[in-house]
Amino acid sequence: MSISRALLVSGLLAFSGSTAMAEDVPACASFAWSVARERTAFAAPDLPTVTSGSALSGGTGAARLVLKPIADVTLLFPSEKALKPGTFAGSVTATIPAAGTYQVTLSDDAWIDVSQDGRTSLRPSAHSGKAACPDVRKSLRFVLDAGAVTIEVSRAPAPDIKLDLLEAE
Repeated sequence: MSISRALLVSGLLAFSGSTAMAEDVPACASFAWSVARERTAFAAPDLPTVTSGSALSGGTGAARLVLKPIADVTLLFPSEKALKPGTFAGSVTATIPAAGTYQVTLSDDAWIDVSQDGRTSLRPSAHSGKAACPDVRKSLRFVLDAGAVTIEVSRAPAPDIKLDLLEAE
């Protein structure tokens, strides 16, 4: 086989492999709503990293959130679920540009609490999760007003997690 033909064949194989990777894993396709935006954002090589207690740059979007051991964290408002020893937790603030329904999506298993008054956790208007999706574990929707929002993540098994805050489609 000539060198140019070998390069063409290897290029086609690489393209077909990337096409297969782009196809939905069945569990990822079975969320109550599409998580394609989140899967793409979580896979980005330049995903920003934020430490617990800081803000999402740009108001909303995706980031890798660095968490702390639960013993070292003081949450700003009480979690709806009991904290679990040996896990990790943290928070991030964001600015909601306009009132509407927003979704908070996590890459791994953890508990999500959202507050706009800094004291109480809001109830999600909808939720969806799939343990077998390798990129996204859960997504919750909240009806939010324009302005500041605090997202607390707790009961995480690892010291970092990918988080995305976007307006629902």
